[in-house]
Amino acid sequence: MSWKPRTPVAWLQLSHKPMRLLAAIAGVGFANVLVFFQMGLSGALYDSQKRPIQQINGQLVLVPRRYSNFGEPLTMPRAQLARALGVEGVRAVTPLYIGKIDWINQNTRQQKQALLFGVSPDNPALKLPELQQQRSLLERPNSVLFDRGSKKSAGPVVQTLASGRPYDTELRGQRAQVVGLFQLGLTFAADINLISSTANFQTYLPETNNDDIQIGVIQLNPGVSATRVQATLQSFLEPSVQVLTIPQLTDREMEHWRKNSSFGLIFNLGVLVGLAVGAIIVYQILYSDVGDHLGEYATMKAMGYSDGFVVGIILQESLILASVAFLPSVLVSMGLYQILVRSTGLLLTMTLNRAGLVFALTLVICGASGWLATGKLRRLDPAEVF
Repeated sequence: MSWKPRTPVAWLQLSHKPMRLLAAIAGVGFANVLVFFQMGLSGALYDSQKRPIQQINGQLVLVPRRYSNFGEPLTMPRAQLARALGVEGVRAVTPLYIGKIDWINQNTRQQKQALLFGVSPDNPALKLPELQQQRSLLERPNSVLFDRGSKKSAGPVVQTLASGRPYDTELRGQRAQVVGLFQLGLTFAADINLISSTANFQTYLPETNNDDIQIGVIQLNPGVSATRVQATLQSFLEPSVQVLTIPQLTDREMEHWRKNSSFGLIFNLGVLVGLAVGAIIVYQILYSDVGDHLGEYATMKAMGYSDGFVVGIILQESLILASVAFLPSVLVSMGLYQILVRSTGLLLTMTLNRAGLVFALTLVICGASGWLATGKLRRLDPAEVF
């Protein structure tokens, strides 16, 4: 017996009216782009907030008990950090000062908010390679390093340094000179990131007490268990402070932005809206298809074809729409991501996990819409049509 391919009824039904097919593909693709856009922004939000934490130069951190997120620093006594030096396995400790400060664009006199990190040049609390390379510049009075990823509205800082000249500006009314660059990337805490020495940090934020720090970084000897040292430290330090591993600090940051801000809710609603748009478009297209060919489907049922067979045609159409519209939506979304990266400085990337998740959601939504569109078909009695 020779094998013969089955007639692609679902595809023939869709391609019978090319303009309707193109409109359906465009609609599903647009819905996918909406979902990719919301997921991309959501991912960029969380990834951007992780960046400073991922650059902490240690295995444990000491933070105030009421610590919530990196952009709202609280203080604690520096003496608590010094007590950690006596614990077996601790190699060194170093403070990380964090404060918000006003930055002045010298060309436009526009004021922006900057996040200023104060580190010890001898043992920086951040493991950015530029800090070691520019240690001598960091030690200069009234000098700061500038993040290349800061918003362009900060002024022509990068261009000025590329020409071999420092960039003069003001911080809290104090003269400041940008003498070097580093790469960290924007967070939602501020438009600009700066790094200074601990001495310069006190100059720009004189109201801060040198005996108070925002984060204490604890560096361990190789091979030492971070959880063991963490338990030891927490057993004798004051209850007002807590010791966290870097992953725990990251989780605390993510928890804050998911639960205590509107960003997570807004982005999740955006994803739901995108999926709803796609579902409505597919439902309308397939419902119209069922209505236009009701007589043909009735004939098939009168000839003995089961409900499952005729309903399966519509479901195949829905999955074809989801599959054909997916690749163009991925390409458009990747282009949109690049535009957002250049305009905002946020890190938006198309990942396989995200693409796979959107494809799976599209298949489910389109399949569900196809099933709903067959309601009339499943109830159809050929005798009522003829």
